[in-house]
Amino acid sequence: LAKEILTTILTTTDNYGGSQIGKGKTVVIDMSSPNIAKPFGIGHLRSTIIGNSIHHLLTFQGYKVIRINHLGDWGTQFGKLIFAFEQWSRKKLHDIKHVNDLQALYVKFHVEAEKHPEYDEEARKWFKRLEDGDAKAQMYWEYFKKISLAEFQQIYKLLGVQFEDWSGESSYKDKLDATIALLNKKGLTEVSEGALIINLEKYHMPPALLRKNDGATLYFTRDIAALLYRQKKYGFTAMLYEVGAEQKLHFQQLFKIIELLGYS
Repeated sequence: LAKEILTTILTTTDNYGGSQIGKGKTVVIDMSSPNIAKPFGIGHLRSTIIGNSIHHLLTFQGYKVIRINHLGDWGTQFGKLIFAFEQWSRKKLHDIKHVNDLQALYVKFHVEAEKHPEYDEEARKWFKRLEDGDAKAQMYWEYFKKISLAEFQQIYKLLGVQFEDWSGESSYKDKLDATIALLNKKGLTEVSEGALIINLEKYHMPPALLRKNDGATLYFTRDIAALLYRQKKYGFTAMLYEVGAEQKLHFQQLFKIIELLGYS
């Protein structure tokens, strides 16, 4: 038996253990996904390495694998960061070269907001301006994203990791109205205290918040839109999320909603 196995390994060399069981099938992996304007965290490093290992294993079995870097590049945190820059930055925008400068401003916002709760409302206004396409808000956002990506790319180069798709949260902002319309059509939504939610009480889960009372959308809405878009674009056999266990509830809610929409 040992002779037979070793002979097979030596004759097939690097192809030993490979197969074509996945031929004609596509698997999408949502992995890495660091947040713009924040340092690359250990959780993102873990997700990157495990996700890339899964990519190698599946590719070796004949699957077409799409690695998606679902960047955290949208949300109220950008309203906070823009407000903080306007209030406290001693540097001009193009003098900021490192993510650590942005992180320091973000931390300062939270410290100051403890003493001045009205700052949270100002941050929400800035994010609403960004969602509405305001030129000044857009300029800030694009620059924050640019310097963040430059730092992330250094890490990916070091790890030897590449991505087939760099669609971050912001990529789905033009698909949110259609996503919400679909959820409304299926009778899954309701209004609670001015906000649009999906009530998941019967499934022993808290409600999923889709749109706040000021009209701003949330991470959850974008995750639903992203999943539906990826299925349409890639026609995947399976969609894998390589994330930390602390996101368990979020994905239980997401998968239940997708199930209620009629998808497996």
